[in-house]
Amino acid sequence: MSIEFRASTLADHVRIEMSGPFSLDEVLPLCDRCFELAAEAGRDAMLVDARGVTGPEPTMAERYTWAVRIAEAQARRQPRIRVALLGREPLLHPERFGEIVAARHGAIARTFTDEGLALAWLLGAKRDP
Repeated sequence: MSIEFRASTLADHVRIEMSGPFSLDEVLPLCDRCFELAAEAGRDAMLVDARGVTGPEPTMAERYTWAVRIAEAQARRQPRIRVALLGREPLLHPERFGEIVAARHGAIARTFTDEGLALAWLLGAKRDP
C-alpha cells in the first residue's frame, strides 16, 4: 500500500492530507509535489496533515533526509512557502528532531500535534519563523 494524499486550496493556505504507511521513498517525491501545488495555487503557507500516516516509525536517518528535503524544496520557491506539519508521535519525533534539522538547513517549518496551534503559527499575523 502507498501513501495517499489529497490537496485543497483554501483562502490563505494549501491543506495537504496524507494517509497510509510511512515510506521514505514515497514521502520524498510527495514533499516536492506539495510545494509545487502550493506554488501553483499562489499560496505561501501549507498545512500538511500527516495524522493518517501509520508505521513503521521513521529511523533517525530517514527523519534527517526528510527534513533536509523539506528545506531544499522550500528554498527553491520564492516567496518561501511556510510549512506546518501536523502529525502524531512516533511519526513526529518526541524531541522534534526533524524540525530542528529542517530549521538548521534554513527551513521555515514547524511540527505540531494540535491543529489549532499549527494553524495559529502558520497563519499568525506576525509570521515569525
